[in-house]
Amino acid sequence: MDPTDLLQRLALDPADLKPGPQRQANQEDAAARLGPTPGPVPCVACGDPARSTRIITTPGHGRRWLDLCRDCMLATADRGRRAVPLADTLAVLRAAAEEAGVTVRVLIDPPQGA
Repeated sequence: MDPTDLLQRLALDPADLKPGPQRQANQEDAAARLGPTPGPVPCVACGDPARSTRIITTPGHGRRWLDLCRDCMLATADRGRRAVPLADTLAVLRAAAEEAGVTVRVLIDPPQGA
């Protein structure tokens, strides 16, 4: 999901987000931002304690921190792409079923537009 769609989905104005560093942020930056001091960073969408953070680049506002709680992060996760090829996922399922001694049948929706 691109930053504009993400902000629209969360009903956020990029001007309300804290400016991010101009350099590439890393895991240490994220850990420092979400760390225990000075206290939990609130989710920019709902106010609950943030559990994830990242930098997004927005037109007209540049790089901004996007701090999200677990629920808001999951609600905006990009489900349009697979993390691994489908064939690899199915191979793992087949191996697990064989090891467990069970028979499984996996049903897959046809690709969109097919």
